[in-house]
Amino acid sequence: MNEEELIRFVSDGFDAAKNGKAVETYNAVLPCFEKGILPLKSHYAFGWIIYYALHQEASSAISERKLMLASYLRLRVAKPHKLHSMILTEAIRLYKDAKDESFVKKSGSPAFSIVKFVDLWNLAHLRPGDWNRKSLDGKPLGSTVEKLITVYTDEIEQKGSIPSEDFIAVIDKATEQFKDSSALLSQRASLHIRAGETGIARDLLRNALISAPGKFFLWSRLASLISPEENVRLHIALLYKALRMPGQEQFKGRIRLALARVWLSRNMPGQARWELDRVRNIYESNGWHLPKAFAEADSRIPPQTSAENPERFYSRLEYLADEEVYSALPEIRVTKTYHKNPDPSAAAKGFGKPAAAWRVTDEQGTNYWLQPHRFNIDAALRCGTPLLVRIHNGKPVKARLESEADV
Repeated sequence: MNEEELIRFVSDGFDAAKNGKAVETYNAVLPCFEKGILPLKSHYAFGWIIYYALHQEASSAISERKLMLASYLRLRVAKPHKLHSMILTEAIRLYKDAKDESFVKKSGSPAFSIVKFVDLWNLAHLRPGDWNRKSLDGKPLGSTVEKLITVYTDEIEQKGSIPSEDFIAVIDKATEQFKDSSALLSQRASLHIRAGETGIARDLLRNALISAPGKFFLWSRLASLISPEENVRLHIALLYKALRMPGQEQFKGRIRLALARVWLSRNMPGQARWELDRVRNIYESNGWHLPKAFAEADSRIPPQTSAENPERFYSRLEYLADEEVYSALPEIRVTKTYHKNPDPSAAAKGFGKPAAAWRVTDEQGTNYWLQPHRFNIDAALRCGTPLLVRIHNGKPVKARLESEADV
């Protein structure tokens, strides 16, 4: 084919790629590109063929998709550009698929490095549109940048590598732009941890938990920053809080293992036995091999030690976890101004046990609603009772009686 015929061939291939034949088209055009005879004006069209091929190729075709990305990076195309951004989304998807494959095959690290790819892709080529969030069927979706940060930090944590300065700039901008994202705060905290900046990481995790208190892994990560030698009570409280949060028990084995080690350090083998029994059940019920740390802890427990439920210790310490997180919020004085009795029909509707609600009002006249039982406050206290509360997003997240302020 002469140059004009080759240009037409690629142009026709672009149309075929859009109609579901991208992989076949890519394989047909690739030899021309490899031989160096693909006209420069056809690079753009071939770039889109590569994108469609990546999108249409099977998720299990890891090696093939890696070669497609390598071919794209050799093209001479305009950047920043929508095509360049779409290729990035496919690289993100490839990393996820490669990680899933490595988990199934138990082969260690994924067979694709998003960190190395991004270095070649160049973060300077991010477009404003890459920062935009979208929605699908009314549900919010993260921006391309947020998705990239998730997989990039995942690889950093898995391999123990150092993020580039360009990536640090991107994640810092993202945490500032998406203040509502607990995931971003947690991811930024992980990078600070790697840099030995545990104080900053601790502050970020507190803020993440204020936004998303139900995520058990955030409590667990915060606990990892508290040395059990320096503050064992807070360390236990945060781990226990992680256990109490929603989430499948099968993902909490390492939390219980950490608690067992703490009990052993306090010479309380019965409580350690209790936790290790649950760790064993989690791993064996899922067909997993017990970690070496389990055997090490188990060997330190004297034979015939009876398991002792540590719940009574946990329940006494849990308040420390709340204090650790919510202490960053200012405490304001409010007064109970209205009492709403529980709706007897609420339980029948599936909402659990009915509970009284209070309207409380601050000194500026702003009203808030809270359920006193959530904060261990007697619901029968009279209107006019003063309280000290901490507010986040217009809702009380911590409350206590003013009379307890100096206790």
